[in-house]
Amino acid sequence: MLKCNAYLINKIFKCELRQLSFLALNSIRDLLSFLSVSSLFIGGTGFFKTYIAYLLLAMKPNLFNCLAVFLVSFSVYTLDKIADMDKDVASMPTRARFLKGRRDLAIVYSSLAYLLSIIIIFVGRPLSSSLLLVPMAANIVYGTRLIPGFPRLKDIPVMKNAIVALSWAIVTVLIPVTYQYQLSLGPSPSLVFVVIYFMFIKTFIDTVLYDIRDEAADRINNVRTIPVLIGLKNTTKVLLILNSTLILGLPWFEGLSRFLVLSLIIYGYAYILYFRERRDPLLLDLCVEGEWMLASLLLVGIMKCLEPSLLV
Repeated sequence: MLKCNAYLINKIFKCELRQLSFLALNSIRDLLSFLSVSSLFIGGTGFFKTYIAYLLLAMKPNLFNCLAVFLVSFSVYTLDKIADMDKDVASMPTRARFLKGRRDLAIVYSSLAYLLSIIIIFVGRPLSSSLLLVPMAANIVYGTRLIPGFPRLKDIPVMKNAIVALSWAIVTVLIPVTYQYQLSLGPSPSLVFVVIYFMFIKTFIDTVLYDIRDEAADRINNVRTIPVLIGLKNTTKVLLILNSTLILGLPWFEGLSRFLVLSLIIYGYAYILYFRERRDPLLLDLCVEGEWMLASLLLVGIMKCLEPSLLV
């Protein structure tokens, strides 16, 4: 009898534990989904990407500048999601449902976030604040027919990926460089170029992985992205080659910066191969856009571990 009761209690306990685990996992997924569709996660990407740029430039991170890039990233991507609401109904229904009925509110708070980001930078360095206008200007140029009779940049394959990547490379790298008052004491021009190239290629790869996610919907809407034009297999080859070019920049980095760059390159190979076909969109956000947060936490953890040995 006692053995029977013990068995029932153990079975009930295991059942309750499974239910609690299921509820906990669902709660975590709901939280991550909210962070993704609300653009808070992409804002965090802007923060940590700028933080990493500071470290690669061998400069002390300015958290207020990182916050400013968080705000402008949050703002630009919120406005972009509002513009793509009709397209997202097919490819990203969760995002479309979140923004439905919140369109006007989203426009207001994203505009305020943009304004606040400019104020934060302007107070310390007015010249640097102009760089925050680059992503918005790029969006306008991208969707406007600049020369009558010629196609918009938006209609030219690959231009979207290149413009987005270049915009964020400029913002995340040149704000740290120009914010300091004595440019002559900053990083060398060659190092600045290498870090800009690194950020450009990493961001370019990320945008193409999102095109792989949207490949089916883009075919339906006749959007000519790289995966649509050359197929998923060839797209993967191109991304692996681009990621490999980052190895050429390793000689410009030293110590932990070189370790960080090498880790991001290896991690890049891993997620290119994993996301070469459409996967869970939330997992894509977490692994691709979340790499900068993971890299920052990894580096901070390593530095904390090394502190005792440095003091000896």
